[in-house]
Amino acid sequence: MTARRRRARGLSRVLSAAVACLWLGCVSAQDRPDPANAIRIGATLPFSGERAASGVALERALRLAVDLVNAAGGLLGRPLALDLRDSHSDDERGTADTLELLDSAPLPFFIGPEEPRIAYQIADAIKSHRMVNLLPGLTSPTIHDASARAAWFRLSPSPVYLACALAKRMFKDGIRRANAVTDPDDYSGTFATIFGRVFTAMGGTLLPGLQLPATRSSFAAVFSTIERFGPDATLLVTSPSVGAGFLQEWAVRGKVGKWYLGPTLNNPALLRNVPAGVLEGIHGVSPDLGPGAADFDRFFEAETGMPPLAGSHYYFDAVGLLALSIAEGIALNGFIPDPVTFPIHLEKATAPPGETVTFDNLAAGLAMAAAGQDVHYHGAAGTYVLDDRGDSIQNQGTIWQISGNTFQNVGSELCNDEEVYPGYSTEEN
Repeated sequence: MTARRRRARGLSRVLSAAVACLWLGCVSAQDRPDPANAIRIGATLPFSGERAASGVALERALRLAVDLVNAAGGLLGRPLALDLRDSHSDDERGTADTLELLDSAPLPFFIGPEEPRIAYQIADAIKSHRMVNLLPGLTSPTIHDASARAAWFRLSPSPVYLACALAKRMFKDGIRRANAVTDPDDYSGTFATIFGRVFTAMGGTLLPGLQLPATRSSFAAVFSTIERFGPDATLLVTSPSVGAGFLQEWAVRGKVGKWYLGPTLNNPALLRNVPAGVLEGIHGVSPDLGPGAADFDRFFEAETGMPPLAGSHYYFDAVGLLALSIAEGIALNGFIPDPVTFPIHLEKATAPPGETVTFDNLAAGLAMAAAGQDVHYHGAAGTYVLDDRGDSIQNQGTIWQISGNTFQNVGSELCNDEEVYPGYSTEEN
C-alpha cells in the first residue's frame, strides 16, 4: 500500500469516526463545562466498536436522569456532572482510557462499564480512589471489597436467573437436546453454565458448547459443528452487531436449526441489521423490568427521540438511586456518602417502607430525601431487591418473541435459588 493510500485510508477512518460521533451524540467532558461545585460522576460506554449500538442509548439514559436531578436544583444546590469516556468495545483501549479518567480528577462515583473485563481491570483504581461504583450493565460482573475502601453495586439482575428462565422456557417448548454459542467472556460463560445446569436438571441433554471465533469474517465452522451435533435448539449469547452478522449467515445457509437469544440481543440494533422477517418468531429472554417499563419507554423516547434498550432502564436508575442516596446522606450526616456509608443510604432507597418515588418524579423524591424522609424508589426497571452485599437478586425473566421490527413480551419464568444452585439452603446462606 502506498503512503498516499495509507494517509487517505487513515483520514477516512478519522472522518468516519467524527461523523459517527456527531450522529450518535458522543459528548466529551470538555464539550460541556460544568460548575466547579458539581458532583462528578464518571462513566465509560461503548461509543465505537462492536458494542456501539448500545453506547448512545445508555448515555442518553444517564443524561436524562442527570438533567432531571439538575432541573430539580441538584443536590442541595450542587449539580451532577458526567465525565464520559469511550470503551471502544475493546478491553485494552477501554481500560487505558478509563484509568486516565479515574486518575485525572476526583470522581467519587463511577457508573459502568459495560465490558466485564474492563470492570475487573479498573477495580484497583476504584479502590485506591475510594469510589462508589454502580454496575447497571446486563453483562456487569460482581465485585466486592471486604476492606470497604470502595463499594460496588450490581443493579441489573444476575445472569444466573435469566439463564435459568430461558432453560425452563426451552424445556417447556419441547427442546430436549440443546447447546450454546457464546462470546469468550465471563458473562457469556456464566450464562451458558447455569443454562446447562438447569436444562440437564430438568431432564434435557446438553451438547458441547461453542465459542464465537475472534475473527468475524465467517462463522462457517460454528454452523457446520452445530449441524453435526443436531440439537433441537441452540442458545446464542453475544453482542447485537456480532449477532446480526451471525444470524444473517444462518439465514443465507438456509436457516438450519432453531435458535433462542440471550439478554444482550434484545436490542433494536439487531433488528435494524438483519433483513426484515429473517428473525420472525425467534424467542429470547430479558430482565423483568416490571409493570412500569412501558411508561418509561414512552417517556424515554419522547425525551430523547430514540427507543430505549433493556439496559437503558438500569442506567437511568443508577443515577436516580445515586442522587437519592447522596441527598439523604447529606441531609443526615452533612457530607456526601463515602464507600462506608453509601450502602446504608442505598439500602433505604431500595427497601420498603418509604414514600414511593417514581422515575418521573425524582424532584419530589429528592426533596423528601433531603429532608431526611424515607423514600422507596420505583424506577425505570421497577423496584430493586438487593442482597446484603448490594447486588440485585431479582429472579424473574421476561420471555419475548421477535415480531416484525419489535420484541414482544410473551410470558415470564421465575427461578429460585434451588434451581440455579442445587443444594442451596436459606438456613446456610
